[in-house]
Amino acid sequence: MSDTKFEYVLSVKDELDKCTKCATCLAGCPTYELTESETLAARGKIRLAQALIDGQIDLTDRVKNDFTQCLSCMNCLQACPSGVDTMAVFEAVRHEIAERDGIGTFTRLIFKHVLPYPGRLNLLAKLVGLASLFYTYAPNVFSSLFPYSPMGVKRVTPDFLQPNLRSVIGEINPTGAVSTPLRRVAFFTGCMTDLAFPKTGKHVVELLNKAGIEVVFPTGQLCCGAPAYFNGDVETAKILARHNLDVLSALDVDAIVYSCATCGSVLGETYPHILPDDPRAKAVAEKMVDFQKLVIDQAVASAFAGTEKEGRKLKVTYHDPCHLRRGMGVHQEPRKLIKSLPNVEFVEMEGANSCCGGSGTFAVKYYDMAMEQGKRKVDWIAASGADVVVTACPSCQLQLADALHRHGSTTPVLHTADLIDYVLAGKAPDLRKPEKKA
Repeated sequence: MSDTKFEYVLSVKDELDKCTKCATCLAGCPTYELTESETLAARGKIRLAQALIDGQIDLTDRVKNDFTQCLSCMNCLQACPSGVDTMAVFEAVRHEIAERDGIGTFTRLIFKHVLPYPGRLNLLAKLVGLASLFYTYAPNVFSSLFPYSPMGVKRVTPDFLQPNLRSVIGEINPTGAVSTPLRRVAFFTGCMTDLAFPKTGKHVVELLNKAGIEVVFPTGQLCCGAPAYFNGDVETAKILARHNLDVLSALDVDAIVYSCATCGSVLGETYPHILPDDPRAKAVAEKMVDFQKLVIDQAVASAFAGTEKEGRKLKVTYHDPCHLRRGMGVHQEPRKLIKSLPNVEFVEMEGANSCCGGSGTFAVKYYDMAMEQGKRKVDWIAASGADVVVTACPSCQLQLADALHRHGSTTPVLHTADLIDYVLAGKAPDLRKPEKKA
C-alpha cells in the first residue's frame, strides 16, 4: 500500500470531519437507489476518502470507480444537515486520481488540444456527426456490433452536422423592439448549444431581442471546462476558466445569460471555487443569470403574451436540471414562464427534480445505469400525461430524448426557449398527443 499523502484529499479534511454518518444523503442519491451500494452514496465516499488519508486503503480500481460513478447531481450536498461540501470532496479525489493515473491519452488529447480551440472542436463535432449518421441509419441487423444499442435499439445522437451557432448569429445582436435596450447582456452558450442545439441558442437571442434586450455573443468564449473539471483535470479547467474570464470581464454588459444549466453552474459556482484568488471569478459569477430567470425577472413574459385560442391546451411538464435547481437555485421561474404562455397547460410531474441520469460523460461511461435512471423519468413523464417535456440543459435534453426513445415513447423534448418560439409561432397543436377516445 502506498504511503504517499493524498494532498488534494487532505485539503478537504475539514469537510470530512463534518460528516456525522447520519445517512441523510442516501435518500435521493440516484446511484445508491439504483445499486444499494453504500460506497456510491456520499456517506460511503466520505468514508473512503478518510480511509485514503488514514492509510487504510489505496486508490484501487474499485475506489476509483466509486468516485467516477457519480452523477454530480448535488442531491447529497443539498440534503446534508451538517453542511458537508460533498462536491468538494468528490472533486478532490477525482483530482487525485487524474494526477496519479492520468486521464487517458484520448481524453487528454480532447481536453488539452481540442476544447480550447473552437475550430478544432467544431471539426471534431462534424466528424462525430458523420459517424452518428452511419450509426443511426445502418441496418438494425448490425446493431449488435454498435455500442449503446441494447436490444437492438440505438441511442439518440445529437445533430452535429447542422451549422453551429457561431456561424449563424452576429457578435452584436441589437434589439429591434425599442431604440434603447432594457438591458445589454452577454450570451455564454456552451459547447452543446453552439454545436448540437444552435436553434435553441438562436431562439434565446431572438426572444431577448424582441423584449428589448441587446445580446452580445462573445466570439472568444471557449468551453466552460465542465468535462475536464468533472473528470479530475482541474488544471485544464483552470486554463479554460481564466480565458473565459478574460473574455467576459472585458465586456460592458449588465448580465451574462446562459441557457445551459451546467455552464451556468460552472461559471457561477465552480470558477470562484477553483480560482479563489481571482476577483474576476466572483465578479463574473455575480452576473450569471439563467435565460428563464431573466425573462421572468424583467417581466419579459408579458411581451410574449398571445391570444388564447379555444380547444385543448398543450400540456407541458418540466424537468429540473440538477445544476440549475440545486446549483443555481432556479426552479420557480421556469414554471412561471411556462404557465404564462398562451394555449399551454403546465402539469407538474413526480420526480421533476430527480436527476435524469445524463450528467455529461456519465451516460457514456455507464450507459446502462444512465438508462435505468432514465426509465424512472420516462415513467414519471408518462404518468403526467404531458404532450411535451421541457428542460433547460442540453445534456438533460439529449438524455431524456434517448430514454424516451429507448422505451417506446414519442413525447418530444424541448428547451424552454424552443417551446416559447414554437408556441408563439402558432405551432403548439402540432405537438399535442391524440386525445383518447372513450
